[in-house]
Amino acid sequence: MIRSEASARTPGFIVSRAWWLACALALRVGFALRLGDGFYQVDENGFCAQARALALSGSLGPHGVAPLTPGFFALVFRAFGDRFLYARLAQAVLGAATAWIIGLMTEDLARSRRAGTFALAVSAVYPFFIYYSGMLMSETLDVFFVVLSLWALVESLGTDSPAVGAAAGLLSGLAALVRPENAPIFLLLWLAAGAWRLSRRRAVRPWILAVLLWAQPILFWCARNELEVGAFKLDDHGGMTLVHGTILFDLNEIDTGVAMDSFRRSDLYGRAQSLSEPAQDALYMRAAADYMRSHPKRTARQWARKFVNFWRFYPRVDKRYADLPTNHPSVGLPRGALVAVSLLFEPWLILAGLWGLWRLWRQRPETLVLPLFVLSSAALHAVSVSQMRYRLPVMPLLILGAAVLWDARQGADAL
Repeated sequence: MIRSEASARTPGFIVSRAWWLACALALRVGFALRLGDGFYQVDENGFCAQARALALSGSLGPHGVAPLTPGFFALVFRAFGDRFLYARLAQAVLGAATAWIIGLMTEDLARSRRAGTFALAVSAVYPFFIYYSGMLMSETLDVFFVVLSLWALVESLGTDSPAVGAAAGLLSGLAALVRPENAPIFLLLWLAAGAWRLSRRRAVRPWILAVLLWAQPILFWCARNELEVGAFKLDDHGGMTLVHGTILFDLNEIDTGVAMDSFRRSDLYGRAQSLSEPAQDALYMRAAADYMRSHPKRTARQWARKFVNFWRFYPRVDKRYADLPTNHPSVGLPRGALVAVSLLFEPWLILAGLWGLWRLWRQRPETLVLPLFVLSSAALHAVSVSQMRYRLPVMPLLILGAAVLWDARQGADAL
């Protein structure tokens, strides 16, 4: 990355950063050891089943799923053995590295060593980064790729270097192979980046190269799914997700299990059972779209509620969660404690983070893609499905913004 002169370090600064990195790693490793080899979230079953199949056969089989998360776990299983603890420890290392990267990104974009240290410190102890580093799902890998992609994208707007643009494009394309919703979000960001370059009469060749490299991983995986599954798309689970966010929304707000029990008794579910997975996905997509067209007022209310769910300060205490042998999402922590932990971080990070991102954008217009990522993520989940968990990729940017605001309050950084 391109570094500003203000990012030169002193030995004391290195010690401070190293301490926070060690803290981040210790917290995540400790949590992984506490979890061990059990399952704590229902979604862990799917990712681990895919990873085991990939580790044993070298193939995900005839399933259209985003490949990088099961691929990451499969590499761990092949290298160290088929134990969930090993995958959790690998995520602990990746999560600690991500906290370090957030600190470097903040230092670079804010041009302040102090802001970078603040962002690293918050990222090291942020409870939900620690929590999801222990869950065998896509969140930790997603945050890693999103942070690198956005940092590289901002840097690419400040230079005409083809190498920086190429790195930004490739990283953002790989992010879509972790979570498919990153594909439309980064498409919007790359269009905004192109408009920004044109408005400033900057060279467009680095942008063209970046967009081509962004598209390569996406097109490759879509082509693979066309051959293996019969559908030219990143995955074949978006339809069911949209059904949960529309037709089943009210029941899903009570409990996902209640929603699924009702859905299995529906005519739509019955019609889907004779179809292939891609055909089922297409049927569910059409049904959800028809529902939204037929119920515009209800859809608008659902979008508003999902927008609120995305920006909640603490987890809902009225929603039921099944406590099963493979589903202990609270890891034994009472809901009141989860609320208290959330209120220690979420309100000030969200409010200060949004304000700080606005300040940064006013100072450095090329950082426009950062608040745009926040807004587009919130909008996408308001249309599909939403909960606090889906805000996790946005939190590094809010931490960055909060660090910018905090640093401005402290006065000029002593070089």
